[in-house]
Amino acid sequence: MSGRITTLCTAFGVVIAAVGLYLPYKNEVNAALYQREFLTGKWSTDAEYIINSGDLGLDKPQSIMTIQLFVDEDGSIDGEFISEGLCDAMPLTWNITFNSGSPSLINFIFARKFQIRQLVNGAMDKSPVVATLKLVDEDHKHNSIVFDVVNDSTGTLPKQITLAKNLPKFEENYKYLQGYCANSTEKMYEKMMPEIRKLNKG
Repeated sequence: MSGRITTLCTAFGVVIAAVGLYLPYKNEVNAALYQREFLTGKWSTDAEYIINSGDLGLDKPQSIMTIQLFVDEDGSIDGEFISEGLCDAMPLTWNITFNSGSPSLINFIFARKFQIRQLVNGAMDKSPVVATLKLVDEDHKHNSIVFDVVNDSTGTLPKQITLAKNLPKFEENYKYLQGYCANSTEKMYEKMMPEIRKLNKG
């Protein structure tokens, strides 16, 4: 019993010491965790017009993908992820979010995870997760990031995705994907209409 008490006291002492070290540097630690300025913005995969695409990690073939991120006050992230594959897999609506909860000190060691969700019944936070990614690399010099795909129920995402911030073709790519997603929804309804008409006749 005394050994267990000693262990508990030691663990408690470590926690107290860690908190004591954390509090004086709370703002600096949170800034390093949240990375508000770095992560907030428009990210994409199309490096056309970029002469040093290799420095950004965008010198390998990738489909067009766009991500918009906004880091909240608590460090959590709200965003949007669009690609042709995701829109084809989820044509009911192309309101596809890309979110991450508020990070903790453990994220200095373990990669931060992000979830892709699609709006269902007007409740995004309660919508099922269709894919999980983890942020495995950040290049602050070249404004690029790398995600590993942990799981993907849509089967449309590659194993790894590299994106860079504020690329010249972002707006053009975003507009293209919006149109593509709208067509995916339209095609879905076109396929459904014959069945709906049959049901109405019956």
